[in-house]
Amino acid sequence: MAEVVALAGWPPEVLAYAYAMYSRSSLSIRESILKITNEKATGFLDTFYFKYGHRSIADNAHIPLAIENASEIVAFELEDEQLWDGQERSTRYQNFNKPNAYFVPELVKNTPYEREYCVIADFLLSKYGDYSSLCFDYLVKKYSKPSEMKDDDYERTLRARAFDVARYWLFNGILTSVGQITSARTLEDQICRLMAAEYLETISVANQMKKACQSKPFCPEGKDEPPVAPTLVKHVGPNGYVIRIRELMKKVMRDDLRNFMYPGAYNSCTRHVRLAHHFRSIQHEIVAGLVYETTNLTLRDIQSFINKMEIGNMNWIINQVLDLREKHDALPRAFAAGYGIQFDICMDIGGRRDLHRHRNCIQIHQRFTVDRGFDIPELVKEMGKSDDFSKNMEHVAFRANQLKDAIGNNADYLIPFAFRAGTLYKMDYRQAEYMTVLRSTPQGHFSYREMAVEMDRQLRGLVPGLEKYSRVTPFQNENMFKR
Repeated sequence: MAEVVALAGWPPEVLAYAYAMYSRSSLSIRESILKITNEKATGFLDTFYFKYGHRSIADNAHIPLAIENASEIVAFELEDEQLWDGQERSTRYQNFNKPNAYFVPELVKNTPYEREYCVIADFLLSKYGDYSSLCFDYLVKKYSKPSEMKDDDYERTLRARAFDVARYWLFNGILTSVGQITSARTLEDQICRLMAAEYLETISVANQMKKACQSKPFCPEGKDEPPVAPTLVKHVGPNGYVIRIRELMKKVMRDDLRNFMYPGAYNSCTRHVRLAHHFRSIQHEIVAGLVYETTNLTLRDIQSFINKMEIGNMNWIINQVLDLREKHDALPRAFAAGYGIQFDICMDIGGRRDLHRHRNCIQIHQRFTVDRGFDIPELVKEMGKSDDFSKNMEHVAFRANQLKDAIGNNADYLIPFAFRAGTLYKMDYRQAEYMTVLRSTPQGHFSYREMAVEMDRQLRGLVPGLEKYSRVTPFQNENMFKR
């Protein structure tokens, strides 16, 4: 007769060893786990995980970590894993009217540029507060409380709607926290990737994650647990392949692909959802993915010159990428080629944060920039505040760009959520249907709702005959009090 055994209170590395032993013997799980000590687990993992390369063993060790008071840039990087489970602290419930509400890079502190950096950040938070009040007051005047609705529910709902607009003034440097539970294998890949990031804060957080896995954990009172993964992360280091590809593609764009590009290729700054056209070959698709991640070109612009290139040119670029690969390096995401449904989505950073949660699809992200313009919410236009909104967003962009000359990519922390960024989503039909249905519901933010509805419209054109099965909620079904 079958028996189900629940396990609790065992250190992650002991569990990893127990399941590995379980698969290699006839012992029961109880017998397996009782034979194990932390020292035995360490010795086993050293041999089988590191020496013999049995990486699946690390899938059995799940590590809970909390990363607190990190910037939104770090949070985005943390969550950029397909096999990831966790929650980020929602900006909607935070009080930003307090000291130390945003990140100041170490290279900016105690320099002549710190004051300018903080002036811009404080200005953005003041605009966030102003627009929170303005939008709420406007909504109260426009929408009377339904008779069946409680006063607290009415106020909470309208404040949430006001926040949906005010959050466009929040920016990449605001502090947040992320709680995650991942397998040790995913954690190892995650830390290696973060250590290879272009932001020093992200590298610092990665080093702290490694240290946390090797140090005494936070335990319930009366418990004295060992470190959660001292063995599994001890060889973690920067992903050199990521760094080498990044440098290679900068060179390729500068020296080799420049002659193929047409003038004005960088002029597409609109908010858009675009279903990808057919690629001439898998090689063309791979190179397009590599170029997409390196630049802020739209996929349509990239395809316009990539599809004119011969297979020999494509193979030459791909060979250079593969020549940089070492024994244990995974191929980059651009090699996830062959998906029939691909959406190039350029939208506000705030909305991109929401769609980022759909980790079952392949996502290739472009860099933060102010060059692609910003979105103006419809409520801002309705309130007659478009000029104020635009003038101040443009002012912030100008000052952040000026500061970038002095502090480099640290100026990216000052980019408000209103500014646009691109992500290429590759998926199958099932994931596309799930994503569009979930993100079109009335309680969602209007930014990604608009994207989801447009994705569905284009999806129906790609797969005709299934229109009647669409479960996307159209915008005319909007309900102000469902949030």
